[in-house]
Amino acid sequence: MDVTLDVGDERYPGRLNVPDAETDSGILMVPGAGHGPFGDVFLRFARTAANSGHQVARFETWPFPTDLEAKTDADFAAELEASVDFLRDRGCETITVVAKSFGGRIALWHLPEAVDRLVLWAPAILAGDHDDEPSISDDDLASIEIPVRLLQGDEDTLSMENAAALVDALPTGELVELPGEDHSFRRDHERVIAETMSFLPESPTHD
Repeated sequence: MDVTLDVGDERYPGRLNVPDAETDSGILMVPGAGHGPFGDVFLRFARTAANSGHQVARFETWPFPTDLEAKTDADFAAELEASVDFLRDRGCETITVVAKSFGGRIALWHLPEAVDRLVLWAPAILAGDHDDEPSISDDDLASIEIPVRLLQGDEDTLSMENAAALVDALPTGELVELPGEDHSFRRDHERVIAETMSFLPESPTHD
């Protein structure tokens, strides 16, 4: 169904996939800078997760590059918080964030406390301190205490070594290598979806 996200004075379009039965489990999908949140692997995953008993929300808060460039870190944090609150207002007690590329960077920088687990699809961020590139320190990663699964293609321009360094600094992190997959995740949707689904919590439902 079509939905909207209110963040301050701004309203953003979105879509919500819901299962047939009521559920306490919600998933927020966060797109990359130019990939998602609608169509291809985002749509297929949303349908699969809803069919398995999860509510899945996706919002388009930066439809154009100029929108993205105009946003501040405070904007990104507010949008992420409002998106999680949207699912909690719908009765979701368990929240999983599935974030792609740039969205993965935003999730790591501004993860709301209400999130219970995190799946990163090829996050566009470097491990360690880098003054000239978007990065996250080991101390900041160590503060993320929820379970995290990182999916990384071995043909991505972002290296497997960087992905491993991110996971190694997380208290509860694990890395899944996707052979033959590049940064766009357009080659093997079935594998991406399966590896993401297997990391999700069981979805408690109400008759």
